Formats: sequence, structure tokens, C-alpha cells
Amino acid sequence: MRFFETDAGNSQPRDFLDGLPPKDRAYIVGDIAALRDYGIHAPISTRTIKGGGNRGMSEIRTGNFRTFYCFKYRVIWILHVCKKQDQHAGIEVARKRMQKL
Repeated sequence: MRFFETDAGNSQPRDFLDGLPPKDRAYIVGDIAALRDYGIHAPISTRTIKGGGNRGMSEIRTGNFRTFYCFKYRVIWILHVCKKQDQHAGIEVARKRMQKL
């Protein structure tokens, strides 16, 4: 599993998680770890993102947060993490990041 990074080495998913209260961070990181350990059979709430250009992208739903990810080159890529109310913009950001992989 890898977190998306820019060419400059910045990682929005990592930075977002680091800025959360410990309880919220623990829940989200726990769901990401379940995905890493169990793959598509993980006991977490996920959904495939529909629409053009989103093929292969999914989201983990953790409370009021969304974690967008994809599988590429046999690696789980964490593309973007955001609050639920920001998820439409988050999908667009995640799509662009997925295209850069």
C-alpha cells in the first residue's frame, strides 16, 4: 500500500490524516489497514466510483470521511482523503492523481 505523493514528495492523504484528531485518524487508518490486509473482502464500507474516467477507483466510507483509492500494479494507492461534504471535489482530485500513476 502506498500514499499518493507529488513529484515534490508532498502527500495530501498523509497530511490530511496527520491533521485529524487522534480518534478520527485511528478509525480511518484502521479501515485502510483492513483494506491492506483483506483486500476487497475487508469488513469495511466501500463503494466503486461510477462515471467516466473513474474506472478502477473506489472509496472507503469511514463516518463522515471518504478515502479514495485504486489498485494499480498490484499496489493499493491511497489517492485522496476528505470530509464527506467535500467528496465531489475529492473525486475529481483523486481521478487526476490516479491518471498520474
